[in-house]
Amino acid sequence: MNNPVTKKALRALLTLFAAGGLAAVALAGEGKRLPVAVAEADVEAIVKAVGGNQVETFSLFKGCILRKDLAVEASAKDLLTKARVIVWTGFLRETEAINKVLQVAPGATTAAVQWVDVSPSAFRTNVPFSTCEGFADPLYSAGDPFFWLNPENGAVIARNVAKGLSKAAPASEVYFHANAAAFIAALKADLVRWKKDLKPLHGVRIFSFQCGWQNFSSMGGPKFIVCKATPGQLPAPAALLDYVTQMKAQIVLVDPNTPPEYVEACRERPGLTVLTVPSSLEGIPGAKSYASLFDHLLKVLQSAAKH
Repeated sequence: MNNPVTKKALRALLTLFAAGGLAAVALAGEGKRLPVAVAEADVEAIVKAVGGNQVETFSLFKGCILRKDLAVEASAKDLLTKARVIVWTGFLRETEAINKVLQVAPGATTAAVQWVDVSPSAFRTNVPFSTCEGFADPLYSAGDPFFWLNPENGAVIARNVAKGLSKAAPASEVYFHANAAAFIAALKADLVRWKKDLKPLHGVRIFSFQCGWQNFSSMGGPKFIVCKATPGQLPAPAALLDYVTQMKAQIVLVDPNTPPEYVEACRERPGLTVLTVPSSLEGIPGAKSYASLFDHLLKVLQSAAKH
């Protein structure tokens, strides 16, 4: 070990190990990445940030997870059977849909799959999650399922992802936690910026067809109002607009999944400003990062405020 070249190489290897680089080099050399199935596209963005170049991710669902016919996308079914990690949001309807695929897939080995629930310690709004009539379904006893639409939960999600990925790939634990720390640091800076930008919008009342945006109310800007006859289902357009008027909403947020008859009814109601804002990264062209989801929302709201 007196050879200076040998010592230099050893120091380099130790440095790589400390940064999680050895695992990255090994995976890259073998041409393999950890296959990770993620329930939601927005959560997938966090998984990519934490997993870095050591994971290969894909999302399982599109559209609203509250619907009763929730099913894994056809394009993701084969990938799901090969996943070593499944990242979900703690919402039971997701596991039901995922297990339906795994139980019938030939050759699928569920015993080796690491399930990662990103919801522990996340702040929940509307606990228990209830309808506009006040009925609370036991399925939603933990609160609104869309807790990731509160960006202050991003740090909790990143830590949970790092812990889960580390169990599936222990050799990369340092790497995953370092990436999570970097993600959290960047998110903290974004939170300061977003809260500053939201101050002029404080007190504005916004009705959202995507019930998850009520989680964003905790940021101190607009007050987001939602209403579902039953979770995942809207009342008739006339009844819904009466509710919107009663709640004194000034802005209505619709997304690409909002039924056109509701959008038209809102545009015809005097005194309402109707804005289209996708409630997921999958609806924003070119958006890839978790922060992009909230940057886009703020951009739309700020533009509307100027006019």
